[in-house]
Amino acid sequence: MNHSPIVLDPEQRERLVDDFRAGLERAARHGEPEGLPDGESVGDRQTAVDLATLLSEMAVLKNEVRLQSRQFKNTLEELRLFGNDLRQHGERLQRDLERAREQAASVQGRTERQFLLALLDLRDRLQSGVDAAGRPPSSFLTRLVPGPTRFAASLAEGQRLTLQRLDELLASHGVRSLQVLGETLDPHRMRVVGVEAAAEAANVADGTVLREVQRGFLHEGELLRVAQVIVSKKATRT
Repeated sequence: MNHSPIVLDPEQRERLVDDFRAGLERAARHGEPEGLPDGESVGDRQTAVDLATLLSEMAVLKNEVRLQSRQFKNTLEELRLFGNDLRQHGERLQRDLERAREQAASVQGRTERQFLLALLDLRDRLQSGVDAAGRPPSSFLTRLVPGPTRFAASLAEGQRLTLQRLDELLASHGVRSLQVLGETLDPHRMRVVGVEAAAEAANVADGTVLREVQRGFLHEGELLRVAQVIVSKKATRT
């Protein structure tokens, strides 16, 4: 039948050892006590007492080691659980960070797209002004008011330089114009706003872009704005 060992705290053990030591000292001062068996001395009795104390101490120490081992295992288990919680928390933070980055990139992309489209609208207005200024005025108007004509030419030159600078700015942001004249209609990049009958002698296939009403643009290789075009259509004989 197993008996659970007696657990002594350090103070009890020290008191027990002191009691044994005091008893042995008293026995040594009074000599060998009466009633000892023949051949047995106080030293033998002390040795027996010391062995009993040693065995008791070893039993207590063994129990303490077992208790400390159990506590150590519990601590390791708590650390393992804490590590798992910490890893899961880190994974959640990483997912939240990636989601925040994607949202920020999406917002930035939409904002940049709106800004570039606004610049393209400004470019269209400047291009219209440059094209209008490039058309020669009537000779009658030139003879009548030569001064304002020179002013208009200077203004047109300023618009041309501004348009050139704006094109350079757009190019620095990865914006490139679509080359559509003479190309076959691509519905993904072009929108038809008009149709013109092509002469039979011109040998132009149906759906060929003849003119560009509004220029289309790419941004970093992706479509930013479709081109508005006029395409050809052969005249049908009646």
